[in-house]
Amino acid sequence: MFIAFYPQLGVLNVMGLATPQSAILSAIIFNALIIIALIPLALRGVQYRPSGAAALLRRNLLVYGIGGLVVPFVGIKLIDVVVAAAGLA
Repeated sequence: MFIAFYPQLGVLNVMGLATPQSAILSAIIFNALIIIALIPLALRGVQYRPSGAAALLRRNLLVYGIGGLVVPFVGIKLIDVVVAAAGLA
């Protein structure tokens, strides 16, 4: 939105998304899909497995830490490619 007035902000487009409109649409679609995917997991719960604190911390950091950083970037970029190719934004 501010790119026209501040071209220096183009550096912030680290994912190389097509347009600001497609970036917003892609993020909304990604969030909607994630919410739908996580509802069954939340209703079912997770199975208890006895393990040590270090192993539990390592697993949770791997799954929720790294996965929580990588999956949104990849998912939003893939959706943006589809949205831009379809000409939706």
